[in-house]
Amino acid sequence: MISAEKARLIKAVILDIDGVLTDGRVGYGGPELIKFFHYRDGHWLKLAMRAGIMVGLLSGRGSPANRERAAELGITFVRENIHDKLEEFEKILVEYQLKPEECLYIGDDVIDMPVLSRVGIPVAVADGVPELDEVVIYRTKTPGGHGAVCETMRLLLQARGDLDGLLERYRR
Repeated sequence: MISAEKARLIKAVILDIDGVLTDGRVGYGGPELIKFFHYRDGHWLKLAMRAGIMVGLLSGRGSPANRERAAELGITFVRENIHDKLEEFEKILVEYQLKPEECLYIGDDVIDMPVLSRVGIPVAVADGVPELDEVVIYRTKTPGGHGAVCETMRLLLQARGDLDGLLERYRR
């Protein structure tokens, strides 16, 4: 579970894309790669941003779909085609003046383990590889691309004490 103590430290949520914001499948059949993103994940990322949390993407693969979705949501940064995620994560810490414990990261595969090992709140999606259990403190009940980010943002915002205030506008 996500503790209130750790949650209050979080200033940035950093996400892998394929397998976290998408279900990890890739569609071919034309000039463009096809990816599917879950609307609830996007909405709950926006709620996190309203709570003052920066959101960024860190992906081993690049795609116009990634950048389009990030722009639509107002994501702070998108780092694609990254083969050493820990090295890029260290650059992000310097660039945005963050400490590792101020970051929550969600991943799904072994390439994410080095970053998951460094952050304050490491999270794996339900259908992520079992090796991630060595380093995560929470594994979602929902698979990647099907609301796992929504689930995590709800838990984070609740643990921080932000959830009720953010949902007030919907309870009229």
